[in-house]
Amino acid sequence: MKYHILTPFNREENKKPLLENFKRPNVVFHPLIDRPIEFPKEAWIKPFSFKRGPGIKNIAFHAWDKYFDSGKLIDDDYYLFISDDDFLEPDFFKKIEDINTDVILVSMKRGDNVTAARYGTETLIPRWHLLQRSRIGTEQLIAKGKILKNERFRDLYNADGLFIGTLHRKNPHQNFTFKTDAYIWFNYLEPGRWNK
Repeated sequence: MKYHILTPFNREENKKPLLENFKRPNVVFHPLIDRPIEFPKEAWIKPFSFKRGPGIKNIAFHAWDKYFDSGKLIDDDYYLFISDDDFLEPDFFKKIEDINTDVILVSMKRGDNVTAARYGTETLIPRWHLLQRSRIGTEQLIAKGKILKNERFRDLYNADGLFIGTLHRKNPHQNFTFKTDAYIWFNYLEPGRWNK
């Protein structure tokens, strides 16, 4: 079983720190790219190229859908949805390695300062009653390929909450684990958001 990190990738200046942060045993990094970007030729890095569709408003959701459409999802492997400026806390995989449910929901720290992106700084902690639009981010979702195969994101600003809400409605609750002490660091590489 492997962990696949699906990252819509555009910020080339973040390539080196992201590769250093993501590189772990059993991790496969898939930068999802709609233009030529060079990556090191290493077995754990598998770029996925896609063509941007007309009229797309949210490239991240579109990129993830294109990957789903490719038929590359592996039933019992896990998939993470991480942006190209997010980080995983250092012991992230150690905290989730013994979990085997179809869906894992983790927490997300969002830094110290509100920036031009206007996202708040409160920590998002997954709870059943919060699995709705604006109360959870795609970065908090880890899911096995078998339950992602028939799902797609919508081209909406808050499609992440809708997507996770759909998984919640369609799958038995015993297939979910809430790992609230494992953290994504939201927009960690965005200048000014984190006091480092």
